[in-house]
Amino acid sequence: MRPTEAFTHTRRITWGETDAARIAYTARFLDFAMEAVERWFQDRLGTGWYEMNVDKGIGTPFVHVQMDFRSPVTPRDTLASTVLLIRLGGSSLRFAVTGRVGDRLVYEAELVCAFVETARMKPIPAPERYRAALEAEAALG
Repeated sequence: MRPTEAFTHTRRITWGETDAARIAYTARFLDFAMEAVERWFQDRLGTGWYEMNVDKGIGTPFVHVQMDFRSPVTPRDTLASTVLLIRLGGSSLRFAVTGRVGDRLVYEAELVCAFVETARMKPIPAPERYRAALEAEAALG
């Protein structure tokens, strides 16, 4: 089945993710974005990073991250992170990830990962078993 809209991962902000200012600690925002991308892999490709690495010998290390912070979040908030595959390269995936609490923009990020053979950490083409799903996702962007 072809996707018709971008994938969204929803999670509640926890007390342990906050700092002395009583808002989510800055470094946690990359975790929020990466967690959403991993859930995208599970939902859209049917596999998580652990399974890909351990069972298939395929890694997806991130090679680029860019992030802008727009507003703080607290443990009162439920964060919805939307993941959109905006470019499918030969071995790389470029994602736009946007976090919102309701209509309020919290963060915007761009993350790029590359498929690699884990034993040698060398780039490989996007695996054929995922190619059709990746092309369908890229068409949404």
